[in-house]
Amino acid sequence: MTTVVIQSFRTEDVPAWISSCLESVRSWTDEKGYAYRFVGDEIFDMVPARYRENAGHRPPVITDLGRLLLIQGALADGAERAIWLDADVLVFDPARLSFDDDPAYAFGREFWVQPGPDGGLRVYRNVHNAVSLFRRENPFLEFYVHACERIVRAASGSVPNQVVGTKFLTALHNIMGFDLIETVGMLSPLVNGDIAAGGGPALERLRAVSPRPLAAANLCSSLAGGEADGVSLTDELMGEVCGRLLDVGGLPE
Repeated sequence: MTTVVIQSFRTEDVPAWISSCLESVRSWTDEKGYAYRFVGDEIFDMVPARYRENAGHRPPVITDLGRLLLIQGALADGAERAIWLDADVLVFDPARLSFDDDPAYAFGREFWVQPGPDGGLRVYRNVHNAVSLFRRENPFLEFYVHACERIVRAASGSVPNQVVGTKFLTALHNIMGFDLIETVGMLSPLVNGDIAAGGGPALERLRAVSPRPLAAANLCSSLAGGEADGVSLTDELMGEVCGRLLDVGGLPE
């Protein structure tokens, strides 16, 4: 099967930890014998101007459609399967990251650990598109492109970053049930903080609820550079997270 892996990020002022993530995906792609395509900021030019305007020029919302157009193009160009991985996905256990038994289309499983109303921890179970997989013959990709355009047009600028990503996919999954990729997770700020610190309750909670050991994870670059849930997500902390995950080859115990 001809498989292409697609990623996108800017090509200037790239944080070192993002470079580590990108390199981990390229290395895994080479090991698997997959084709690899990297796209810079030109991904935004692929998206219709009206969509960009209605999205309030929010990069995450624009990229959500851009990735689908790139996948459509790859499948039209002859690939039998296209896999999108966000630029902030780190592959730390490449031997376990496999898509050999995949369905016609699939998305990632997210367990988002954050502070709860009682002072403890709460886990939100969502579907994310930091990893997205489509075979050439699938019934969902064309509809997803259409849905993005309709949702963003109706919203007309007042849209959250996750409107056609996690929010849309989670709502639809709750109705129809997607095939989910359990080995590519999502690390919340609390989990990232615990990993950098060498352990903690949020990391323990994620390990407890994950049905399978993670082979890769999205590190949430959209929150990097700021503070979230009391965690200062500096480039130095994110670099520490990458280093620990790569050293252990999984979530630290």
